[in-house]
Amino acid sequence: MEEAADFRDWKDLLPDLQGAIFTHLSLEERLSIVPSVCKSWASTLAGPYCWQEIDLEEWCNQTEPDKIDRMLVLLITRSSGSLRKLTVSCVQSEKTFTFIAEK
Repeated sequence: MEEAADFRDWKDLLPDLQGAIFTHLSLEERLSIVPSVCKSWASTLAGPYCWQEIDLEEWCNQTEPDKIDRMLVLLITRSSGSLRKLTVSCVQSEKTFTFIAEK
């Protein structure tokens, strides 16, 4: 019985710790799977904790170019100014580069 006391619920983790864990997941998992697990996880993903480093390189190679700019705006907005590293290719417009620079 004492061993069970050593376990904690995921919802008790600080959001920045959950975010650090979620950064090890793929972009697809963070955007489509994790938010549907529970409210706590969805809340963490809605915050900036998971979006300090954004790597879209692989995703850019597999998607239509017009979707890249929209995804960048979405993820950079989610980062709420905490973005430290961005890896992306095939940015379509100067407007998107300006948006990235301003945020």
